[in-house]
Amino acid sequence: MRQGKSLRKYIDIANAALDEGEYRKALEFAQKALGRDPFDIRALNAAAMAANQLGEYQQAGALYEQALIIQGESPEVYYNIGLIHANMGDHKGAIKIYREALAMEQDSSEICLSLANSLAETGQAEAALAAYDEALRIEPGLKDALFNKGMTLNRAGRPAEAADLFRHMLEQEPDDPAVLEGLAYSLESTGRLAEALNLYKKAMAADPNSPEIAYNMSLTLEKLDRREEALLMLDRALELDPEFPGAWMEKANILGDMGRDDEAVTIYAHEAERTPDDPLLYFNRGISLSRLSRNEEALADFDRCLALSDDNLDALNNKGSVLLGFGRTTEATACFEQILKVDKKNTAALYNLACAHALGGDAKSAVAALKKAAQMDKGIPEKAADDRDFSRIAQEEEFRALTGKQT
Repeated sequence: MRQGKSLRKYIDIANAALDEGEYRKALEFAQKALGRDPFDIRALNAAAMAANQLGEYQQAGALYEQALIIQGESPEVYYNIGLIHANMGDHKGAIKIYREALAMEQDSSEICLSLANSLAETGQAEAALAAYDEALRIEPGLKDALFNKGMTLNRAGRPAEAADLFRHMLEQEPDDPAVLEGLAYSLESTGRLAEALNLYKKAMAADPNSPEIAYNMSLTLEKLDRREEALLMLDRALELDPEFPGAWMEKANILGDMGRDDEAVTIYAHEAERTPDDPLLYFNRGISLSRLSRNEEALADFDRCLALSDDNLDALNNKGSVLLGFGRTTEATACFEQILKVDKKNTAALYNLACAHALGGDAKSAVAALKKAAQMDKGIPEKAADDRDFSRIAQEEEFRALTGKQT
């Protein structure tokens, strides 16, 4: 009798702690309950829920599996196992389990919503939208389903539909910061940057401690060429969350665009310690280093980028440009020709290939590449006329005929 009372007491404390968000305490008391009765389904579920919230997914999964053995097939347990897979990033596994849960409980808006979220995470936008609609059929007005449907419409390239949905949501809650942000993103996607910026400002007024709103607002300011303000917003995002994804990189990119490459390179170096396998980091740092005439370092970074992402044509083009500066025209030519095998109409690669041929004294090949580039960009001949890379062939008749350059 005494053991039964303590068991119930521990379970009650665990459930109360779950309600209060005290997950470590909840796990502790659920485990105490399991010490009294390792087969108590209430204690197993409480322990699994607490472990899941604490990010201890393997333990949570094992507890739910044990609950399935004891309780038999249950949509609730299947659903919770699906959540664990989703939390671990295994959305394909989560989708399979959610569908098994739905086969047992077809009218669960909660399961439909989670299924839709995992479908969206795996890029299955149309299937996700259908699942959101099913969740909304079961529970009309379900806020998370409406909001996530809007975000999925944005990602699917349907911002006008997303904007209509967010406007509808704002009729109910005009100052909801997440919905304001969603509408701002929709409008930004259609080029309505000024309207988007005003909505981000309104969202920030409603939630001044959101690093995400500050970050997204900075991106809009950058698109409006208001870079100083964009930097201030990035600093605000980083003040709120020093590790906010992408904020440091974006700040470095803006600094580089403003000619403050020394500052940008310092940030890139810090980021390289945190994310050493990011090819774009090395590409962007290579650009800043080349502008600082630190070309050996720039070349090394373009090579690092290509080692991580061998299909980055911009990195290959910039590598070729640096090689041209070193007079290594054969290696540079190979870079540009490699690009043109993939993208025959790559104007930058065609122009740089013409430079390489000109530096090597091959006027015929240089002019042939320039003519192809000029088909895409009518300003190419004028640009070439003033480019010192063509000085070696400047007096050749073919070059003068193309560029209109006088003797």
